[in-house]
Amino acid sequence: MKLKLDLHTHCYEATGYRAPSLEIVRQIVDQIKARGLDGIAITEHWDKDYGFKVKEIVEQFFNNEVLIIPGREVDVKEHQEVELYLPNGSTFRFLAHPGFPVNSYIIEDVQGIEIENGLHNWHINKERVRELAEEHGLLLLKNSDAHFISQIGQYYNEISLEELIARAK
Repeated sequence: MKLKLDLHTHCYEATGYRAPSLEIVRQIVDQIKARGLDGIAITEHWDKDYGFKVKEIVEQFFNNEVLIIPGREVDVKEHQEVELYLPNGSTFRFLAHPGFPVNSYIIEDVQGIEIENGLHNWHINKERVRELAEEHGLLLLKNSDAHFISQIGQYYNEISLEELIARAK
């Protein structure tokens, strides 16, 4: 079943660097639902714990109304990648906002690449991204890279969890 998922968000920054609480998670869940999404990945810079904490609160207090995929954004060589920690224990990795912070399109050990990014769209050479996706069999992704609650879901993907898991390592 295809889900509407924004796979690149920074909820810690989006909530004013506040720890996940019931109130904070309610704001995140409300925004996910307001955008008509099934869920998001929470991908803080170098911090995977925030996403896991939000996921726990959603499970405990929101009856899993939305899907939360914990992850993190990391620096790799001259670019940034996002790691998603999927329910089966595998990790799906993708090149985040290719062309930013430097014009690097290095493809190593990733299964996807962003072709749309809410914050860095103007850096992305879409023709080059399509070529790389075809050459390396990468999943093309559209994500918000949300740094404010209102940006969550600005861009999203229609994809099944099974497809992410099948491509993951």
